[in-house]
Amino acid sequence: MSVNDKILEKIRNLLSLAEDGGNDEESQTALLMAQKLMLKYKIDQQELSETGRQEIVIKSLSVYKRIYWWEKVLVRIIAENFRVMFYIQSNRLPHQKSVQRKLVLMGYPEDVELAYEVYHLAADAMKHYASEHLKQAEDDNSASFVRKSYYQGFMDGLNDKYERQRQEMVNENDQYALVIKTPQDVVDKFKQEISGSLPFQQPELSRESAAYTDGYDRGSTISLNNKYLDQ
Repeated sequence: MSVNDKILEKIRNLLSLAEDGGNDEESQTALLMAQKLMLKYKIDQQELSETGRQEIVIKSLSVYKRIYWWEKVLVRIIAENFRVMFYIQSNRLPHQKSVQRKLVLMGYPEDVELAYEVYHLAADAMKHYASEHLKQAEDDNSASFVRKSYYQGFMDGLNDKYERQRQEMVNENDQYALVIKTPQDVVDKFKQEISGSLPFQQPELSRESAAYTDGYDRGSTISLNNKYLDQ
């Protein structure tokens, strides 16, 4: 088993702790520790290896379907924090009346695999906790708006937590500043092969709502547990 396979196996084991969405502490820990393990591994890899250009791969996050606004927000957060690029691929078969789309990741194999798994874990966790919040909502008629507000709060909180963690790691070791950014050859390949923008209509949500606040607190208070780094 290669070093890349070993680190991915460790991260998958960490992420699997929260697959059912039933353990708040483990679910929160997994999202943050995945990023921390990745950055720690990149430093170790950089110190132990002088490999040249790596293979750049793509991987779809889903089949062709309707893409929701929150999927575009979440994939951007994951891409910015896990060293990959992303784009939207469109297709329409002869029997289809409308164009179908899917999100696609681009980057080094180990980065793409990790970003893929963290994206789906984050989406599952967000949906689970939003449903828990909705059980306490008083007005069923506003369920759709409440869910959207919770989603936005969760993603904003998660993004802020990732940014704080990254800054803390850079403060501890300035070498992290070199591995946090998406590799330049991945960015160059993306610019060469992918064109177009990613416009979408994001809902207008009140950041003063209880749902947004609860979602933000959930996303931004993710706890860390260093025992996973020592396994």
